[in-house]
Amino acid sequence: MENTRQPILLRVRQHLRDAVGRMHPSVSFVSCIGVLLAYLTGVYITGSLHEASRWMGAMLACTSLVVVLQSNSYKASLRTGWTRVLGTFLGALVAYIYLKMWPFSIVGMLASVFVLEMLCMLVGIYRNGRIATITLLIILLVSQMTPHVSPAVNCLLRFTESVVGVAVGIALLWLLERWNRWLYPQKYANTVTDKNMNMDTMPLRWGHFRVLVVASLGQITGAGLATLVGVILPMIQIFRHPGLTSLQQGLVAATSLVGIMVGSVLFGAWSDKKGYLFFFRFCPALILAASLFTFFTADLFGLVTGLFFMGLGIGGGYSLDSDYISEIMPRRWRLLMVGVAKAASSLGSIAAAAVCFFLLREWGDPHRLLLLVAFMAVVMLLCRIRFEQSPGWLIAHGRISEAEEAVRYFLGPDVEIGEIRNRPNKTQMPKAAWSDLFKSGQVKKVIFSGIPWACEGLGVYGIGVFLPVLVMALGLETGAESAFARITDSVLLTTWINLCILPGFVLGLLLVNRWYHVRTQTWGFVLCAAGMAILLAAYEFRWPVWTAVSGFMLFELFLNAGPHLMTFIIPPQIYSVAERGAGAGLAAAFGKLGAVAGVVFIPMLLKWGGASLVLWVTIGVLLAGALVTAVVGREVLPDRGRSVRPEIRRD
Repeated sequence: MENTRQPILLRVRQHLRDAVGRMHPSVSFVSCIGVLLAYLTGVYITGSLHEASRWMGAMLACTSLVVVLQSNSYKASLRTGWTRVLGTFLGALVAYIYLKMWPFSIVGMLASVFVLEMLCMLVGIYRNGRIATITLLIILLVSQMTPHVSPAVNCLLRFTESVVGVAVGIALLWLLERWNRWLYPQKYANTVTDKNMNMDTMPLRWGHFRVLVVASLGQITGAGLATLVGVILPMIQIFRHPGLTSLQQGLVAATSLVGIMVGSVLFGAWSDKKGYLFFFRFCPALILAASLFTFFTADLFGLVTGLFFMGLGIGGGYSLDSDYISEIMPRRWRLLMVGVAKAASSLGSIAAAAVCFFLLREWGDPHRLLLLVAFMAVVMLLCRIRFEQSPGWLIAHGRISEAEEAVRYFLGPDVEIGEIRNRPNKTQMPKAAWSDLFKSGQVKKVIFSGIPWACEGLGVYGIGVFLPVLVMALGLETGAESAFARITDSVLLTTWINLCILPGFVLGLLLVNRWYHVRTQTWGFVLCAAGMAILLAAYEFRWPVWTAVSGFMLFELFLNAGPHLMTFIIPPQIYSVAERGAGAGLAAAFGKLGAVAGVVFIPMLLKWGGASLVLWVTIGVLLAGALVTAVVGREVLPDRGRSVRPEIRRD
């Protein structure tokens, strides 16, 4: 029985794998772009001249596009497009002659179809000439629906709409072909070479950017969820659960962070045993299921449960994203690209705040905003369908040939595996437990990598999650009478403040290979504390609103240029390969503990001492992070001068 069941399961698994392999989300995405362009062009071209038939125009443009996109190549699309344009012209010509001489009638319509198809047979496009008949029928029906439109305008519009659809389709195929030539230069090359490139020293190509984008989606979703919680929470308190205490508000807001912390530990350990790829796909599926569960339950229990499992999926992704990036990237780009992935979280914060503002004005229901997380989870899942197992994990488990295939899948057939080939087998790799990190000579590494990360966690998540609440507590919104209007105004101001996150990361990335990382992190803490001090002074002395907003923006700018970026890339520089898993995991745990503490205590601080107490505590924590970095960091990570490029330890 067992022997017969096994082949059935294998066949089912193979069929599922083949079915998934036929799915090409990028192709469907291109089709959607083309349909949108054709639709908008058809509607606006026709609508500006004859509004009553604009939907017919959009239909004709879209059908022309779809027919052209069925071509196998750009050159084939030229013939298809020309045939379609010719057929449309003949259909419009016959329709114009008929309508100019006689009014519409069923007999006349059938006679026109007969004459047109004979004409298409004569010129040799009958098999492809159905578009001529479609055009003729649309023109005749539009003339019946709107008899006041002149035959010339009617025929000219239908011809133009078809030409527009054909042009959009041909242009998209041309761009797609050029794009594929850049993605897969070996496939389109005229000459064949036996010389392969080493993945550690090769130049960047599309495969690197693809891994970077797909792995960064988790950072974007995580930051977007934190911003979303900050928008939803005050609305839940005001409109649905006004009896929530300050502690309960903090605990609800911290639920997703606890999920992230648990998920990064659990999925990180499970993926080491079972492989990265399954969990790389499972995490967005879990986020999708949790977000839909929260949306359909619509109560506080469902929100808390859903936030925890969404965080669980996001945390699991965090444990895998940087590994994929560091394994695939060339050595000289490795550290920078890990930082770029972290910087991608700024896009999530900015986009989530902006989209929440516009959707709140349209929907007026904060509960629907959870669909944003579901949408991001769908995007993540689709992007990860056509992906491959981690080469590093395959090497660690002795599957060398599969690792080589994975590298060729990501980077191309002319790329050979790099230094990860020399990694010891998983059973031979030295391991370090968390307890080993507290031995003599190691404690300073824990302090340097952990304490500043915890201090940074307060600023990123504590202030970040409750930013709309702080904006209202500081009185920076417009002061509208209704609570809903005040919240939407605070979300708009949050969007403007979050715009400084991306420039902050860009500034930090520009300094990654140019400035001593300890100095960058120290000054980042000091300057973002200065931003908080400006905000505090503006609040206490009733300075103009722009002064307070400037303080907020300075805080976000230097927090992300310094601590938020540096705490992410410092652990791989100070821990050896044997220590890295435990060391980086412990540092991240410190960071999440600081984030959870900040999110839990900020509502309580607001209750005890208002916005002033929150700002004073934040300034103190940031300066403590600067002090630890300046004192301990110089011993753990000495300055080696600008001539030495910072790198991840490989010993």
